[in-house]
Amino acid sequence: MPTQTQAVWDATEITQSVQDLQHSVTLIAGKVTVIRVYVSGSTGGIASARGAVKLLRSPTVPPITLTSLNVVSLDPADNQDLATRRADAGLSLNFLLPSTLTAEGPLQVSELILSDVLTGAAVPFGGAAVGPTVWFHPASPLRIRVFGLRYRQGSPSVTYTPRELDLAALVSWLRRAYPVPDVISSRTVIDVVAPAPFTCEDTNAQLAAIRALDISAGGDPRTHYLGQAADGGFFMRGCASGIPAAPDPATVASSPCGAADWGWDFDGAYSDWYGGHELGHTYGRRHPGFCGESPDDLQDYPFQNGQLADSPDTFIGFDVGDQALNLPMRARPGVQWHDVMTYCDRQWISSYTYEAIRRRLADEDALTAGAPVPEGPPAVPAPLPEGAPAALSVVPVAGPAAPAGGRPDERFPQLSVTRAAAPEAGPIARTGGAAAPAEQLVSVVATVNLTKREGGIRFVNPVSPLAARPSVSGEAGPNGETPVVLRIKQADGGPPREIRVPAKLASELAPGADRTGLVDAVVPVGPSPEAIELVVGGQVVDTFRAAAAPPALRAARHTGADDGAFGLALDFDKAPEPGQTFAAQVSTDDGATWQTIGVGLKDPVIQVDHSQFRPGQQVQLRIISTNGFTSTAADIQQIQV
Repeated sequence: MPTQTQAVWDATEITQSVQDLQHSVTLIAGKVTVIRVYVSGSTGGIASARGAVKLLRSPTVPPITLTSLNVVSLDPADNQDLATRRADAGLSLNFLLPSTLTAEGPLQVSELILSDVLTGAAVPFGGAAVGPTVWFHPASPLRIRVFGLRYRQGSPSVTYTPRELDLAALVSWLRRAYPVPDVISSRTVIDVVAPAPFTCEDTNAQLAAIRALDISAGGDPRTHYLGQAADGGFFMRGCASGIPAAPDPATVASSPCGAADWGWDFDGAYSDWYGGHELGHTYGRRHPGFCGESPDDLQDYPFQNGQLADSPDTFIGFDVGDQALNLPMRARPGVQWHDVMTYCDRQWISSYTYEAIRRRLADEDALTAGAPVPEGPPAVPAPLPEGAPAALSVVPVAGPAAPAGGRPDERFPQLSVTRAAAPEAGPIARTGGAAAPAEQLVSVVATVNLTKREGGIRFVNPVSPLAARPSVSGEAGPNGETPVVLRIKQADGGPPREIRVPAKLASELAPGADRTGLVDAVVPVGPSPEAIELVVGGQVVDTFRAAAAPPALRAARHTGADDGAFGLALDFDKAPEPGQTFAAQVSTDDGATWQTIGVGLKDPVIQVDHSQFRPGQQVQLRIISTNGFTSTAADIQQIQV
């Protein structure tokens, strides 16, 4: 007599973030993966069961056996329909795949074994005889530099900085939800240049200027930039600096962060999905238009009401969780949860957005990770102040000398300042492929209001040819023309240069709102630039004029440590004039790479955040002073943090 079955193997689902039972969503090689096996009781003889699966990667390699993380009831009285079980992570047998089983290639669930939790005896079952075979596909990582936007507000002044949790929640969410095997991230705390209460367009302008300097110094041009502003002082609504139709990692974004639950998010931080929304715009994702957001993608979004699915039988979101943040595995029912690009409650990522971002990441990954500097004249070191030595010693802060040991933030090492090479110029390609003589490139960042024909030039910095980038999409007329022009006037009496530049409209503009956005361009400025006019709709709305030659750094000294940062007082050979600013960069690899931590600075006392460095790490600081068209740079050697 055949053994009576006591359970049924109903279905198997292999998921990473969102999936259906046909496995139509691409599985990413190297991404955390969970196999969900659905079984139901048939006779009532077994209260609950644990599962094991045998997994095959190749017919020539023995199968690997995995045990389920949990148990499920086999009491027929507890049976639920398949859609209900898919909507609850506790109603499926869940198997967490080791990374060795998610490498590129096939994977087959070749066998299921059920055992009685109480006795350990095998449980006979019917239904499926074998599980599905799926394929893991290679995919690009997500590269992101996150900025904690520090600001001061109130009387007396209170400093607001994002929490470590805000960063950790964002990076974790991106790793769990986005179609990526890894998130390559770094974090820096910077002071917001604009006074509070600022807008996301203010912070995006600052991030765009920082990014231009980073790429000029050899940074990876595939890296996206996102700022986080703590909501303790005020609430800064988030936005991206555009929604690029083609790959454009230079599109930056800013978002608020804090502990508000929004009525549905109770994990202590909303920086995760909110940041994921704004970052989605930088990958070209638009608003579906169902919950008050602009209906930019209404015609193409495939599911009603911004949901992850139209039916509980199709797509289900799945959050693999994060033990470090005390986040358990959870299913995200497709008809109850909504796409992250909506303004709806209960946000996760839909299959539509997931696949679109996967494709955009692949397109961006094809961009060079740092093109060689074109040949040109050798860089000329900036002149030192008259009579200054090549290397200048700096006197420590008054007080007893710090011992060699002790807390790193109590050490005040003697600092030395040396000249650094100025940004290198290179040839600029003209239409038709002819190369012009080498000339300086300048990064120009401006905010514009196309409706009112207003705007302001925010940052002007000389950059190397590494920062040059192809034209990208922006606000344009019916024939592709842009309403924004940068007019560069020459001091030698030569004709001004007029360069049409795209205006990237902010991502969160409401219907009928002014068309506001960002100009972020790298342009050649000619042999003798003296001014840049910002022209919007034929009107000059702002003018940047070059000041005298920028001052050179003469000395620097430690000013102590406070609130997780160490201070440096900078001594220039002359007081900065209007139109002269400086930028600060740090290196932790003896100057091989540099990251910008401040731009458009005027106060000669700067605060460098500790959190971006390991305790005891040696840090090099570079100060670049500029009048917009020329610059002088000096390195402060080996600060121990």
